[in-house]
Amino acid sequence: MTEAFVEIDTSAPQRSTNRASAYSARIQEAMRFDRLRSSDYTLAMTILYAVRQGYTEEHWQEEHQRTLNVLRQQLPDRSMSHADEVNRYEQTVKCFKDLLLWPW
Repeated sequence: MTEAFVEIDTSAPQRSTNRASAYSARIQEAMRFDRLRSSDYTLAMTILYAVRQGYTEEHWQEEHQRTLNVLRQQLPDRSMSHADEVNRYEQTVKCFKDLLLWPW
């Protein structure tokens, strides 16, 4: 009697876990040096969840449409960098990229 051998690819979940750990460390570093605003922490956590799940940027945007639309309707915060962006969402994305917190 022969047993069927099924090869399971465990690299994808491991890769997502590694990326999520690295992302989490960047969040902690940004917070430690007071570079991540407390108002942006929730958004960073939704991105961490998306990274852990292996979501694409589009999938993440679909899940958080309401929050992102609210940010798109707000004017940029003049007290932070990238104040020349058209809205708060674009400003936040640029700031997250500066902090290496934009994974896509």
